[in-house]
Amino acid sequence: MAVFSVSRIGAYDACPLQYKYEYIDHVEIEAKDTIETFLGQRVHEALEKLYRDKQHEKLLSLEEWLAYFNKIWTTYWKDSIIIVKKDYTPENYRKMGERYLADYHSRHKPFERGKVLGLETKDLLPLDEKQEYQFHIRIDRLVDMGDGLYEVHDYKTSSSLPKQEDLDNDKQLAIYSLWVRRRFKDFKRARLVWHFLAFDKEMESWKTADELELVREQILVRVKEIEAAREFSPVVSGLCDWCVYRIICPMWKHGVEIEQMSENEYLNDPGVKLVDEYVKIKNEYDEFCRGAEEKMEKLRQALIAFSQKEEVSVIFGSENKIIVREQELTKFPAKNTEERGKLIETLKRIGKWDEVADLDAYALVKVLKNKEWKDSDLEVLKNFEILEKTYRLTVGKK
Repeated sequence: MAVFSVSRIGAYDACPLQYKYEYIDHVEIEAKDTIETFLGQRVHEALEKLYRDKQHEKLLSLEEWLAYFNKIWTTYWKDSIIIVKKDYTPENYRKMGERYLADYHSRHKPFERGKVLGLETKDLLPLDEKQEYQFHIRIDRLVDMGDGLYEVHDYKTSSSLPKQEDLDNDKQLAIYSLWVRRRFKDFKRARLVWHFLAFDKEMESWKTADELELVREQILVRVKEIEAAREFSPVVSGLCDWCVYRIICPMWKHGVEIEQMSENEYLNDPGVKLVDEYVKIKNEYDEFCRGAEEKMEKLRQALIAFSQKEEVSVIFGSENKIIVREQELTKFPAKNTEERGKLIETLKRIGKWDEVADLDAYALVKVLKNKEWKDSDLEVLKNFEILEKTYRLTVGKK
C-alpha cells in the first residue's frame, strides 16, 4: 500500500532527487528543519492548544497563549536549524510568531464560530477502489457549521499571498474535504479556509461533491506517475537554499564543503583549483576567439571588396588561394515581425499552413526550389521571399 500526502507530491514536483532522499532512501541528516518550518510547527502547535483548551471550556488569554508559544519554542529549538536569510536571527522569527498569534487572537476571540470536530486530524483516504493508494489526511481544524456545511481550516505562515485562482485549484484542502464528505452523511458542501497569519488575512474557496471526486482522480493519476518514476534527477531552483539535503546533493555538496573550510584549506582544495584554472583558460580562449573572429570578418570583407574591384573570383597568396563565390540566399520574414504574421495568415488562406505548421524556413525554401506546390500558390509564397546576397570563401592550395 502506497501512502502519499500533499508534501510528498510537492517534494517530487520541486525536485525528484529530494523526493528520493526523503521518501525512498529515508536519508538521515542532522539538520532536518529550516527556521521557516520550525516557526510553522510551533505556530500550529499553539493554535491546536488554543482550540483544544476551548473544547475543555478553557479560554486562553493572549498572555497565557504567548507564554505557551514561547515555552515550546525554547523547548524544541536546536542550533542545527537552518537560517537561510542571514540578516535575521531566531529572535526575529520568534517575534514574528508572536505577532501572528496576537493578530489571530484579536480577530477570532472568543473562538466560538461553529462546532470544532477535529484538530490536527490524522487519517488515511483511499484513492482507488482496491485501496492500493492512500492519501494522508491531516486537517488543522475541522468545523461543522450546520445544515451540511463543513469548513476545513488551514494555517499558513508563508511570507507571500497566493492568487485566488491558485486556491481554487489547490488540491490539499480539496482532498481533505473529500474525506469529510465520505465521513459525514449530511455533507452538502465544503468551505476551504486558509489563514495567512503573516498578513492577518483569511481566504476561502468552495467545492461541490463532484469537484472533490475530480480532485481525487487527478491526485491518483499523479501518484501513479510518481510511483512509476525510475529517474530522480536534481532540479536547481530558488528552493535549494531551503533544502536540508544540500550537504549530500551532487549539485551543492562541494559548495557546502568548501563553505566550512578555513582560508588555507579552501585555496588548496583541488576542486577549487581546477575550476579557477579552467575558467582562467576559458576566458583567455574566448577573448582570443572574439579577437580572431573580428579580424577574420574584416579580412573577409576586404577579400570580397578586392574580388569585386578587380573582377576576379580567385585571389592568390604566397602558398594558398581563396575562391570567392557570390550566392543568393532565400529567406522569409523573421519571427515577431508584421510580415511574419501576414505570411502565416496567407498560408492558412491558401490551405498550406498544415504542411509547414512550425513555419520551417528551410521547408519553404525547398517548396520554392522544387516547385512542390501549384503555380498560383508558389506565386503567393514568392511575395514573402527575401533574396539576400552572400559570399562564400573557400581556401585551397595554389
